[in-house]
Amino acid sequence: MHGFRTAGNKWAIVLAWCVLIFWFAPGSGISAGAADEPMKGPHAGTLKSASTRKPPTSSIQIAFLESIKFYQKWISPIGGDRCGFRPSCSRYGYEAVTTQGPIVGLMMIGDRLTRCNIWKSPGPDYFLLPNGRLYDPLSHNLLVDK
Repeated sequence: MHGFRTAGNKWAIVLAWCVLIFWFAPGSGISAGAADEPMKGPHAGTLKSASTRKPPTSSIQIAFLESIKFYQKWISPIGGDRCGFRPSCSRYGYEAVTTQGPIVGLMMIGDRLTRCNIWKSPGPDYFLLPNGRLYDPLSHNLLVDK
């Protein structure tokens, strides 16, 4: 027996530390809505168009964006087009991290990945496109000021 720290456990420990560091990072920009309203996502006013976005300067944001690019270039083509949503989950994640920052973007990616399963169906949250995919853009998951 090699003890508690095997190769699989090392990655789990690294991932847990990353989540803790990102969660408790000062100035992370995480804000909850009013106490009587559940949080649905970041405020719509924080979404910027591609032409007005500044290039990422945060090392955490750059690391997330580069890991998503790596996945899109090297891992995703292996299994083909499997995502049931449009934009794809990796494109959605890239947009979320770019527009909302690494902390909120990571939470939005987690939310999207929990919804990307075999039980998804068209409804009020997303509708069916002619190609059989469900339309679920980033803008549909943002908080809207009333």
